[in-house]
Amino acid sequence: MRLILTSYIDIYDKDGMGNKLAKNFGNENEILDNIKKYVQKYDNFLFVASDEYNTEATDKYANLTFESFNMTLPFKNYNILDSRTKHLANKLVQNADLIFLCGGHVPTQNQFFNNINLRDIIKNTNALIIGGSAGAMNMADTVYCPPDLEGEGIDPKFNRFYKGLGLTNINVLPHYDVVKDYYVDGKHLVNEFVIPDSYKIDIYAINNGSYILIDDDNAINIYGEAYLIKDGKITKINDSDMKKTMVM
Repeated sequence: MRLILTSYIDIYDKDGMGNKLAKNFGNENEILDNIKKYVQKYDNFLFVASDEYNTEATDKYANLTFESFNMTLPFKNYNILDSRTKHLANKLVQNADLIFLCGGHVPTQNQFFNNINLRDIIKNTNALIIGGSAGAMNMADTVYCPPDLEGEGIDPKFNRFYKGLGLTNINVLPHYDVVKDYYVDGKHLVNEFVIPDSYKIDIYAINNGSYILIDDDNAINIYGEAYLIKDGKITKINDSDMKKTMVM
């Protein structure tokens, strides 16, 4: 199975009014080269939502994604999997040539995936699967989810571990160059949540523009700046504009 776990694909710019405009996403850290390498044909692109019921937001980001791919690497058909099409989930997944699991709120997306039994549906696909941000996090067997929204950091019932899609054992912390300075409910995200949790689970922190590619040989290919957070320590494992390969 071919997987890309990333913080994001750089699909849009903003104009002077703050409106998002789709653009050619380019080839930062060889992302376009790798998509071309692992997509077998360009018939069906499947965008999987993070919130099955927020169709307005889903359409907004799906259309930006579709426009960007049309500029960069066009597909014949573009489809969305959310509450409107979940009755077709099995058909959409099996017919897809590229599956994009979008970003959003990790627990909300995780619940959607469970509702449609995506863990079982997706395991037999031949498509390249790209997870962006929350989508990358939910690809793991056991998903690590630090608090994100206000209230989650002080909620004793907030669950930081979920059953994911089981596509990999790699847990990522996306947008690390941003979230390393992030506070939630007055608590430092990395120091007060991620580092203590790293005694339970290894966490690969990746900057925006970086990603992890897992190929058919289960080699772990890290592109761009990345860190391993393990047993309370943060270790830089790759530099920007570099590639590192590990075998799990």
